[in-house]
Amino acid sequence: MINLSYRFHQDSSSLELSGLPDVSNGDSEDTIGILSSWTLKIIGSPLLEGEKEHLDNLMQVILDYSRSYISGIRKSFTSNKNIVTISPSGTSHKLLLNSTKKGVKPLEIILDDSELSDVIRCFDHLRIDPRFSIRWAINQERPFTKKYIRNNFVNSKKKTNFFYAFIIFLFTSVLLIYAPTNNRFELRENTNTSQSLLDQIQ
Repeated sequence: MINLSYRFHQDSSSLELSGLPDVSNGDSEDTIGILSSWTLKIIGSPLLEGEKEHLDNLMQVILDYSRSYISGIRKSFTSNKNIVTISPSGTSHKLLLNSTKKGVKPLEIILDDSELSDVIRCFDHLRIDPRFSIRWAINQERPFTKKYIRNNFVNSKKKTNFFYAFIIFLFTSVLLIYAPTNNRFELRENTNTSQSLLDQIQ
């Protein structure tokens, strides 16, 4: 049986999946029903690969995070077994991947908005592609309730305000440290004042 391979490509990302038709499910010759491998290439980052479980976790976390981010909520999302975590990092997004193998250090990837958007597009194309008859372990997307958005948006806004306030404080402190002082002017002014007092006494 021929091993099939399909690729989804965006400007900064490329998702490639390989597998075989699931004959027991009646898949056609050009349909992948059994996933054998997958790779995700992001420009400037290490190659990501793993089993179906890892791809399920990666898609779930990134899709949940993106929905939250679009709604104005900046918060972290973690998959089952803590395999994948994505969280805000300034104006970027930090993706933390923990290996299921012992002795392997976690992998950290920083994505900007365009890179995150490209990864999401790859996942969206995969999920609707008729060439795949795989059931992805992803929760059904449901709209956020107004209460959920309101509560999380307030918390997110507080954290953001604190972050920017801290940046402004540091910037102001640096300006005060390096700002030149006009000591010569003050010395002259004091000297002139002293001279005027002497003239009055005389």
